[in-house]
Amino acid sequence: MWRGNKVSEIVDNKFVQQRLKDGWTFEPSKPQLEKVLRKPRATLKAKPVVKKQTIQDLPGPEDFKIEE
Repeated sequence: MWRGNKVSEIVDNKFVQQRLKDGWTFEPSKPQLEKVLRKPRATLKAKPVVKKQTIQDLPGPEDFKIEE
């Protein structure tokens, strides 16, 4: 059984209940870790740039006016 972090002792079954009442445990205690508050991440607030594209016609029969 353990008391605190470093003190340990082997205990007979008839003394286990008394040790538990006195604050002993079956595992060593772990120190409480402080929670670290994290800062929120910076996010980009940029608008996407959309380029306007003009559609070019492919040459068709009306573009090839052959004069005879």
